Amino acid sequence: MILDSIRNTVKDKLGFSNKSSWITERQNELQNHYENNDTLPFKIVDIKTHGFLTKVLGLYSFVPFSFMPWFYADIDSWVAVAPSLIDRKFYCKVHEFDKSTGSIILDAGLPQFKRAELFEGQAYKGLITRISDFGVFIDIGYHFDWKCGSLLGLLHKSQLADYEELNDFGLGQEITTIYNEMNPDGKPVFCNDKEKKDWENGIPQKLVGQTTWANAVRKSDIETVELFVEGKYKARLVVDKRTHSWKSRKEIFEAMNELSHGEMLNCEVIGSNEKNRTLIINWFTEIDTEIIGVNSILNNLDDKTLEKLELLKSIIP
Repeated sequence: MILDSIRNTVKDKLGFSNKSSWITERQNELQNHYENNDTLPFKIVDIKTHGFLTKVLGLYSFVPFSFMPWFYADIDSWVAVAPSLIDRKFYCKVHEFDKSTGSIILDAGLPQFKRAELFEGQAYKGLITRISDFGVFIDIGYHFDWKCGSLLGLLHKSQLADYEELNDFGLGQEITTIYNEMNPDGKPVFCNDKEKKDWENGIPQKLVGQTTWANAVRKSDIETVELFVEGKYKARLVVDKRTHSWKSRKEIFEAMNELSHGEMLNCEVIGSNEKNRTLIINWFTEIDTEIIGVNSILNNLDDKTLEKLELLKSIIP
């Protein structure tokens, strides 16, 4: 009796009795929810070999991957998204509960997500869950903090941007991609080639007949300058043979190739080549050379730019 009293006193001092009492209360509470088939919130704590370590009512529990709210074809996909799920709250029912061992298995495979409204052409953040020979699988459920569940779709390699390669990506990598459409199975299809998407939607073609600007792009000092209308759409300069002699046309092209990286020129979009995704432009040299007479300091024109404009002015018939 004396020894039992001492043991209980020590346990009380160390808080063991309170902890044991708290666990018993939570287990009794969980037992009632289990019997009533109630829906409960739970939190993901860590990933294990076959599922997630979780907490429900403060008690450690377990959710197998097959009982999670959505499905992946392989374990690597769960590993890829796991860091973003830690401390995330979901809802479940108690699948199994053994009070004698404290074993708690949860089933989170029940409706619990709001509907996600996706807009064509809009960018979304996602996590890469799988990389195949034909593309990258991305889950943009991450964009909505998983409040809409999993929204897993494919970014096909043909829809990558020009500077992207499949080997640039890694499992679990956060990526921003563009929603294109739903496939016949109701899965999102993504596209990182925004320019290609614009051409499919006829956006650059609408610039035909308009006066706008193009900027020069140089990838290195030795390469020929490239032109991009409004900084986005590749352009090809043409000079009307009816109004310019061969010599003046040659000098205009030479002046164009002397443009520095980032320099802009006024132009008219006079056509388009959809196959090559190129706009055909005419350089309004008259407009660009008119500013020579204005204070060059106010217009931020350096000596080199002024020389080019003077050359153009002399070329114009």
